Amino acid sequence: MAGPKIFWIDQGDRVEDLAGDSSNISLYPGRELSRHLLSSLRAKEGDSFPFSDPETGTIYRGTLVSREPCSLKLDIESGRISRKHFFPRLGIVFSPLKGDSFSEALSMAVMAGIDILQPVISDRSIVRWPEGDGWASKAKRFAGIVREKSQLAGRATRMRIASPLSLRESLKNRASDVFLWFDEDPVGALDPMKAIDSLRRFPIQFWEQKTIWSVVGPEGGWSPRDRDFLRDPEEKGSVFRISLGERIFSGEMALLTAILFLGTFLAPALSRDRQILQAGEG
Repeated sequence: MAGPKIFWIDQGDRVEDLAGDSSNISLYPGRELSRHLLSSLRAKEGDSFPFSDPETGTIYRGTLVSREPCSLKLDIESGRISRKHFFPRLGIVFSPLKGDSFSEALSMAVMAGIDILQPVISDRSIVRWPEGDGWASKAKRFAGIVREKSQLAGRATRMRIASPLSLRESLKNRASDVFLWFDEDPVGALDPMKAIDSLRRFPIQFWEQKTIWSVVGPEGGWSPRDRDFLRDPEEKGSVFRISLGERIFSGEMALLTAILFLGTFLAPALSRDRQILQAGEG
């Protein structure tokens, strides 16, 4: 199996900026990262590797200067810009899945460039992740998957997994964002390509500080009350109802489809629009 494409600088690692101006940055890896560099990769002094700060998206080239104690010199790679600084951000609102299905979807979301996952508890949710200690234990395991898959994929930023909310709270807390409501009822809904066309009509400046959310329902479908919560923002123009056809998808399939649509179709389309606009301004 291939190793990490990039190494995250995390809480167990220590960074010192001796000059205070990023010209002389040293990294002292923690136990886990040191073991990987020295034992697994058998790094020698002078070897270099890509690193990132997953909170800021800053990307470095780290050169090993000492094996004992393990330390590296970090140089910022100015030519590489993280998606962290691009808008809109990409989010998925979803009903929790059973078993290992969510772990698989989580891995795919990381690799597709999704920025945030928001679990929601709706009327027909089968799995109801608990608040408090129950959620904390799950969040820790999910964070480990995010870290592992991000490094393997070469992703420089950390995807966030928010604490569970009700569907109503999730919509209310993000009233200024845009939602793509994946609905099992195709009547009056947009097909995915028409939804992309509709969103591309907004000026690039509209997306500053915004998140586009794909909203995926539970196995049992949306309840009448859930639909009422979604119809109000739909009438205000912040929710676009999308149909994938008359076939009913499983919860796993619907979530994976929403992730791929957002990360590999919509986001690249908006990114190309931004690049064309910037080239024209130049």
